[in-house]
Amino acid sequence: MSNVFVQSMAQNFEQALRLMEAGLHDCPDELWEVDLWPDEAPTAPAPHGGLHGSAPWFLGYHALSTLDYDLAGEFEPWAPPPPFDDNTWGFPNRAFSKPELLRYVQCCRDRARQSLDGLTEELAARELPSSHRYHGMLFGVLVGSLPLHVVEHAAQIRQFLTAGGVRVRAMPGDRGYTG
Repeated sequence: MSNVFVQSMAQNFEQALRLMEAGLHDCPDELWEVDLWPDEAPTAPAPHGGLHGSAPWFLGYHALSTLDYDLAGEFEPWAPPPPFDDNTWGFPNRAFSKPELLRYVQCCRDRARQSLDGLTEELAARELPSSHRYHGMLFGVLVGSLPLHVVEHAAQIRQFLTAGGVRVRAMPGDRGYTG
């Protein structure tokens, strides 16, 4: 379904992933494992295994793995690429490094491009299967919402960095952006 709508969606995915990429890239090592919300969401073992928290690495992992998973829509088998398959019930078993997460951004960029290239009217109108957490929602509606989740977490990371005195790179729409 190559039309203006899909081209617009592709642009939304690219902008969201660029924002995440910038937030992860700009995060200094000393803040990589510092929780944004230490009281509400400290990084710690999750009840059924793996880690849960609010450090920049975790928010990046969460946003990217959710994007990657949801692009499959439970219509096909899905597993995250290595090393992100090192998880327990979707919770990472260890902190991932900046280079690992930056590679995952590129993996998600490629997956989004591939998914949009294969998006047909019929596939977009398919209801998500009962095994998906949003079962019954139209796949096209889910795909349309995915960039927003990535933007949300990327913006949280960038705001955390800015509050910590880190100068983050300008993004399109920011004052001082030079392209």
